[in-house]
Amino acid sequence: METLGILLKGKNSGLFKNTNGEYCQIFRYYIGNNQKFQVIFSKELGDLAMRGAINTTSEKKVLKLIKDEGFVLEV
Repeated sequence: METLGILLKGKNSGLFKNTNGEYCQIFRYYIGNNQKFQVIFSKELGDLAMRGAINTTSEKKVLKLIKDEGFVLEV
């Protein structure tokens, strides 16, 4: 089973791209002992976002988004 840590190659953030040319940045961070995730749909911070950001504590929700929309980590 893949985890977000594996997809991010051990980092706390990463830039993903899908086959439609859409970009999303995924950030993994902690507040206290709670792990949180933020997904921003733009290539760089400050760019005009394609859609609203997602803030969640559910890793499954982020993994489902990556899989369903065909996002892969940019190198």
